[in-house]
Amino acid sequence: MADTTNHSVGLVRVLTPEQTTAQKLQAEKNLLEAAKPEEVKLNLVGYIEKCWEEAKNDKRQNVEPKMLKNMRQIAGIYEPDMLAAIREADAPEYFMMLTDAKCRAAKAWLKEVLCQPGHKPWSIDPTPSPQLPLDVMNAIRQQFVSQMFSAIATSIAQAQGQIDPMQVFAGVQEMIPKFEEELDKLVKQESKRRTEKLRDKIDDDLTEGAWYEAIEEFISDVVDLKGGFIKGPVPRKEPTIEVKLGENGKYKISVVNKFVDKYERRSPFNIYPQPGSKNIQDGYLIDLISMKPKDLAAMKGVPGFKTEEIDACLEEYRKGGLREWVTFDSDKLAVEQKPADSTRLAGNIDCLEFWGSVNGEMLLEWGMEPREIPDALMEYEICAWKIGTHLIGALLNPDPMKKKPFSKVSYKEKSDCFWGDGLPEVIVDPQRACNACARSIIHNVGVASGPQVEVNKDRLAPGESTKVWPWRTWLTTNDQMETGKAINFYAPTMVVEKLIFVYNFFSKIADDHSVPGYAHGDSSVGGAGNTASGLSMLMSQAAKGIKNLIKDIDTKVITTTVKAQFYKTIQKIENMGIIPDFKIVAKGATALLEKEQQAIRRIEFLQMTNNPVDIQLMGPDGRKYLIQTAGQSMDLEVDRLLPDTAMSAGVSPGQNMASQPSPETLDQAGNPVVGQGARQFNSASNPGVNNATPAQ
Repeated sequence: MADTTNHSVGLVRVLTPEQTTAQKLQAEKNLLEAAKPEEVKLNLVGYIEKCWEEAKNDKRQNVEPKMLKNMRQIAGIYEPDMLAAIREADAPEYFMMLTDAKCRAAKAWLKEVLCQPGHKPWSIDPTPSPQLPLDVMNAIRQQFVSQMFSAIATSIAQAQGQIDPMQVFAGVQEMIPKFEEELDKLVKQESKRRTEKLRDKIDDDLTEGAWYEAIEEFISDVVDLKGGFIKGPVPRKEPTIEVKLGENGKYKISVVNKFVDKYERRSPFNIYPQPGSKNIQDGYLIDLISMKPKDLAAMKGVPGFKTEEIDACLEEYRKGGLREWVTFDSDKLAVEQKPADSTRLAGNIDCLEFWGSVNGEMLLEWGMEPREIPDALMEYEICAWKIGTHLIGALLNPDPMKKKPFSKVSYKEKSDCFWGDGLPEVIVDPQRACNACARSIIHNVGVASGPQVEVNKDRLAPGESTKVWPWRTWLTTNDQMETGKAINFYAPTMVVEKLIFVYNFFSKIADDHSVPGYAHGDSSVGGAGNTASGLSMLMSQAAKGIKNLIKDIDTKVITTTVKAQFYKTIQKIENMGIIPDFKIVAKGATALLEKEQQAIRRIEFLQMTNNPVDIQLMGPDGRKYLIQTAGQSMDLEVDRLLPDTAMSAGVSPGQNMASQPSPETLDQAGNPVVGQGARQFNSASNPGVNNATPAQ
């Protein structure tokens, strides 16, 4: 039998069909393996660098160009392609600052609601049915029972009788139905007292941490760009002044460093989320921060940081490195009117602050303690700091819920998207239309301001000028077309009124999509806006859009940051007592609804209750509280308005009741009784009535 495996004819090798197919499959396999990239095991530094590159590329392609357009639109700068087209058409380069006016109005409106002097846009209230700890509830019950038995004993003693156990038991049985009701009141009062004490402490921590300043600063990013960010609470070591009484009886000022939970506004240009993430807690997030060399050196010895890596960064910085590590967009610097080398002149060190989930094996390899990473196969939420090729520090996320300390709000939120839209993006089309109308108006005014002149040069006398001036005499010849005109005048049509109508139309569309003109000073409202009540209704309708934005700020920024500060504060409280059952209340949207009406209603209620009957029902304490709230709404100094002279003089509440006017006596017709006393019993003529002493 002949061998058919393969045949060689000279230098040619003949393969069977089976061998050809197998060789093709092997060649395809080799090609696929060659095309497959070699898997490289990343360490923690490499993983953070990989995340940084993909987040940076995604943002610079899809987000930063839009934010730069927003900035140019607010600044009144045309896009390069639009500017080139305008100049090619030799049209005016006027830019109507419509977006700038709308953004400033929106920011002023938000600050008026959220940043009022003396007003906190948040509060802590007890829950409707507060739950205090068991020992506190038992103490309240014992206090109530003690007061109840004391009241029964006092009533029996006043009756000049002996204390009968059966009588006491009967009294207790009679008061049992009211026990739970009174106990509930006592629990709510105690919970409210403790909550108010806790609220003051949190307010103090927020003030020290610059929370109120951060809220005011981030409003501009919410309106102008694609999102506003608040970072915090984050512990920072800051120098503070302490005043102590010295041995010589004089006060001594000393500077000490202490940790403070700080809040800060972070620029949207410095925030790099994971591509495709829907919110801050979805995926990793990188914050590009700038550090002074002294701040970097101060991190030596801090738990979680490596001194040798910090020294390597400082050495590289002194040699001229780490200064141009991040390339800033020159367009952004141009819009901000900053020099192109301003970032280098600042002398800061760029640092990547990474927040995200990392494999435990990477953390152990980097140097974390095994007690911190019990399972190398699990994912752990961390915060790490990377400068150049150096990972200077890494810590487990200290938040109890492992959440990132960032909060974000966009002017126009988008479902399932990290970045929203700013106000300039919302009205970009009306802005362009208004710009086109404005250019056409200016162009038409220039063209139609005088006649267009047609001159037949062949009929002009030799050397005759073609310029036009008043009372000009033209010298012509009869060389050509003796009957034709040598000079013709044409008057272009003036269409400014029509263009203004179109401009107002698109401006009205911008009003409908953002902040109406009458909400920030435009008096030419027309229609229902010509009356006070009509304008008030229009303002209320216009506020609906801003209310939705304020509601987002309430829920996504104010509530989250205050709640995070609560968990920080209760860990530092000493001798605070029991923390009550509470809820965080953001007041931004409520303030917008009530701000204009609340003061008026308080004054009306104060006047309505200014009668003897209501004053007697309220008593001096109730009347004082009413005057205090009315005075606060008018920004009066309540302490000077109502000095606490009664308490300082030892006068108990209720003793001033005699000074209040007594209610008038009315007859059956409802008219005041005049000319006779209102009392039916006279203490002088009726001895013994009301324990009065007989007249001598």
